[in-house]
Amino acid sequence: MLLLGLFAYKASTEGLSNFYAQSAQLEIERWSKPGQTLRGDEGTRVMQYLGSSLDHSPNNPWPLEVMGTLQLRSMSAAKDPQLAMAAARGANVNFRMALAQRPTSPFAWASLALTKLYLGEQDEELFRALERAEELGPWEPEVQQAVVFVGLTLWNRLNPAQQATVVRAMDRGARRNPGKIAEIAKTFDRIDLFCGLSYSDSQGREVCSSISKSGFAKKRDRQQ
Repeated sequence: MLLLGLFAYKASTEGLSNFYAQSAQLEIERWSKPGQTLRGDEGTRVMQYLGSSLDHSPNNPWPLEVMGTLQLRSMSAAKDPQLAMAAARGANVNFRMALAQRPTSPFAWASLALTKLYLGEQDEELFRALERAEELGPWEPEVQQAVVFVGLTLWNRLNPAQQATVVRAMDRGARRNPGKIAEIAKTFDRIDLFCGLSYSDSQGREVCSSISKSGFAKKRDRQQ
């Protein structure tokens, strides 16, 4: 009876923790819709949801991942470099804690790689995080884009196997959203990798055709 009581208590606390985490997730998804903006009170409410979730289950990976994601967003929006760095460190801690509980989350691995990149920790752990993210979430758009972004940032430091991991993520990402993947590739002046992919998506071919024509036009202008 005692064990049954303990199991029931654990189930109820985890259920409440997940309820609050889901409430926070739904709020964040609403902010992400076109035309929606974040108001101060809404941000406070989400943090309260996450705090309540962790109060009921301190090791629940779901609210830890959500909190880390919010910290990454605040890092991107911060104008003060010290605040941005503090947000990146906080996110790094939360993603590590989440992975300790759920090591099969591709989102947490991809996000951990991002935080390490921003913190200047370009080491084997970062490269391993990239590989795990691509391995566990090969068809997740957010994971694909994070792997491509981090991978192209550190391209010259990757070994051939790690570069192949990035190209696989780029290939899969281009099948679903070629425009976004091309945008990331152009940011790092590696559109050659994008246009060298083997996929046959018509939109992707149009992107490369447009880029080629634009390049030819610029070359012609320079010659004139």
